[in-house]
Amino acid sequence: MKYTKEELSLIWLDSFLGLEYRHKEYLFDKICSTGRISENIVKNQSYIKENIGEKEYETLLNSAKEEYLDYLLNGLEKRKVVAITKYSKNYPNKLKNLPLAPLILYAKGNISLLNEKSFAIVGSRRSLPYSVAVAEKYAEALSKNGVVLITGIAEGVDESVIKGSINSGKIISAVAGGFDKIYPAKNTPLAEEVAKNGLLISEHPPEVLSRNFLFPVRNRIIAGLSDGVLVVSAGVKSGTLYTAEYAEEYSKPVFAIPYTPNIESGLGTNALIKKGAYLCDTVSDIFEVLGIEENKTVINLTKEEQAVLDIIKEGEIHIEKLAKALNKQVYELMPTLSILEIKKLVTKSMGNVYSAV
Repeated sequence: MKYTKEELSLIWLDSFLGLEYRHKEYLFDKICSTGRISENIVKNQSYIKENIGEKEYETLLNSAKEEYLDYLLNGLEKRKVVAITKYSKNYPNKLKNLPLAPLILYAKGNISLLNEKSFAIVGSRRSLPYSVAVAEKYAEALSKNGVVLITGIAEGVDESVIKGSINSGKIISAVAGGFDKIYPAKNTPLAEEVAKNGLLISEHPPEVLSRNFLFPVRNRIIAGLSDGVLVVSAGVKSGTLYTAEYAEEYSKPVFAIPYTPNIESGLGTNALIKKGAYLCDTVSDIFEVLGIEENKTVINLTKEEQAVLDIIKEGEIHIEKLAKALNKQVYELMPTLSILEIKKLVTKSMGNVYSAV
């Protein structure tokens, strides 16, 4: 990968993990944009020492060497990571004018996805089976219609979004730390699959560890890259709501799945709807607002499958009540229910309670 002088300067500057965003912006303008970096560091030593620190000044000065930059570039190349800086031609237009736009997006995979039509689906890590099923079904429908899905890499909803879109390759996962230590660690294979078939991104160099405070900050990238955001599940204090807040700030449409009262993982989504988010109980709601013509897939059902589905659509129901309503034994319904689950039309929660997706 060949980089311009400006790109190389920003890659060098971004490697100093202790520098705040505002200092990196200042230093790029003062020491990286013109002339030799080492000479400009000396010229600006008063600012650096007073505002950043004397040790940091020495570190910057001693690292202003080609050998150190080569070390950084070799590290990226070995990891198959591309650095897309604010000064790169392929830096996503959707992020350019955002407040605190990432100085660099470190990327693994198909970087062309960054400038395609996209939509974010997010939700709490602890979500009902129904929420997880909805996320996968909506992701699959959107990706089959050419929309890139954007999400995180956590368990639950993120996993289901990836599962629903990975076959189409229309998936971007944004991680909160660097690529070397994916959190949660058990999702490292999933991150590798995204990098292989879609795109994995972070605003941090690969060696940066995930920290709790990095997740809400990461969510601004998810919201910024998307043309809209769906919150599938969220408690009243869920970090997922940060994504919705950023989307609202960036004038992006926000959608939310409605829940029956007193379900903890639905309190946040219901609150969003009260504040003006689109009530979303079918993926067609999203297509309509985004102005995309939906290519609907017709799912053929037998008479028995349709009869079972019609009752479940009336509201979640225990399998015994379902069997009684159909005048059947529970064991007689099991094959039909399994087929409906495979077709992603129903989902089963704990206690053999079924809901329509």
